[in-house]
Amino acid sequence: MSRATRYDHVIVGGGLQGCLVSHALAHHRPEARVLLVERASDLCGNHTWSFHESDIPEQARAWFDPLVAHRWPGYLVRFPALTRRVGIPYATISSAGLREATRRLAAEAHARAGRGALVIRSGAACEIVSPTCVRLGDGALVDGATVIDCRGRAAAPGPPRGAGYQSFIGHEFRVGRRWPAAEPTVMDVREDQASGFEFLYELPFGPDRVLLEYTRFSEDPGCDEARAEALIATRLAEAGAHDTERLRTERGCLPMPYEAPARAPNAAVAGGYAGGWYHAATGYSMPLAARFADILARAAPDRVGAELAAAAAGDSLRRGFARFLNRLLFCLVTPRDRWKIFRRFYRVLSEERISRFYAHRFTVADAARIVVGRPPSGLAPLRFARSFLSPTGPGLT
Repeated sequence: MSRATRYDHVIVGGGLQGCLVSHALAHHRPEARVLLVERASDLCGNHTWSFHESDIPEQARAWFDPLVAHRWPGYLVRFPALTRRVGIPYATISSAGLREATRRLAAEAHARAGRGALVIRSGAACEIVSPTCVRLGDGALVDGATVIDCRGRAAAPGPPRGAGYQSFIGHEFRVGRRWPAAEPTVMDVREDQASGFEFLYELPFGPDRVLLEYTRFSEDPGCDEARAEALIATRLAEAGAHDTERLRTERGCLPMPYEAPARAPNAAVAGGYAGGWYHAATGYSMPLAARFADILARAAPDRVGAELAAAAAGDSLRRGFARFLNRLLFCLVTPRDRWKIFRRFYRVLSEERISRFYAHRFTVADAARIVVGRPPSGLAPLRFARSFLSPTGPGLT
C-alpha cells in the first residue's frame, strides 16, 4: 500500500471547522504543511453561519475578521408582549465566502516556494486510521503529526443520546423593492405555537437581498416545509415584497443534547460537533469553532492534544449547564409554552450577560440569572424528573 507525503497537520472535513483551522494555521504557523480533505465535491456546503462579534476571541481576530461577509450594529427579537433591540454587533460568514477564501489561501501557499503549504483534496474519501494517520480513497496512507477530525456529526459515535432538535429551512431572496429592515431579527415569534417553539429568522444582506429562515425546536428532527413556506410568505407580504427572486435555499438540523455525549476510544483530535466544540443550548457553531481553531494553531505540535483537552476541561461546567438548559426546554416545558423560556431570557438578561452566554463565557452568576426566578407556565415536572432516568428522554404532548 502506497504512502503519500507526510504533513504537519491533516484536516479531515472541509466544513466550517476544518476551514477555520486552515486559516488559523496559515496565520500562526505559515511554515506548516497542511492537507485538507473533504469527501464532498467542494468545501463548506451551503450555509450561513451567524454569530455575535463578541463571540470571537480577541487573539483570533487577525485571521478571522477577513472571513466575515456581513456585519450589523445590533438585532431585534420579537415575542408576544416583548420587542427588544439588542445592541450587540452581529455578523455572518457565508459558505461561498469561506470556500473562496480557503481556496485562495491554498493558491497563495502554493505560490510561495520553500515555505508551508495548504493542499486541498475535495471529492476524496478519507478514513482516520490513527491520531497520526489517514487512509485516502485510493488506498494511500498519509501521515500527519496531528490528524484533526472536523467531520462534524458524521464523526460522532452513533446518534445523539437524549436530544431535542433545531431544524431549519431558509430562502435567500432578491426583492423588487427596498427591504424595510436594516438589521436582523434573530427571533420573530408568532403567538400560535401549537407545533412547538418556532420562529422566523431574518438577515437583510442589502437593500434588495434578504435571508428568511424558519426554525423549529422539537423532539422530531424533521422540518415542516409547508409551515416554513407559509410563514416566509407572510413575512414577504408584510414587507410589501411581491416581486421576488429566490436565489438559494439552505436547510439543516442541529441536535440539542441534554445527555453527555459518548466518546470514541483512541480518537484523533476532534473539533466541531464530534469534539463538543459547539454551543449545545443555542446551536451556534462559531464561538467554539473559532476558539478551537485558534488554540490548535497556537499550540506546539506535540502539545495540541493537551492544550485542547485543558481548554475543554476548563469549559466543562458551561457545557454541562448548556445541556441542562436543553433538558429544561425539552423535558420540563410543553411544546406550546417553550417560547416563554426564550422571552424570559431576553426580558431579564442584560446585554453583557447575553453576550457572555452566546460566547460560551458565561459565569455562575449568569447561569443563576437564567434559571432563577418565576418559571414559565406549562411545566411538566414529573416528565422532567423521569428524563434523568431515561437516556432518550420522554416526549411531551
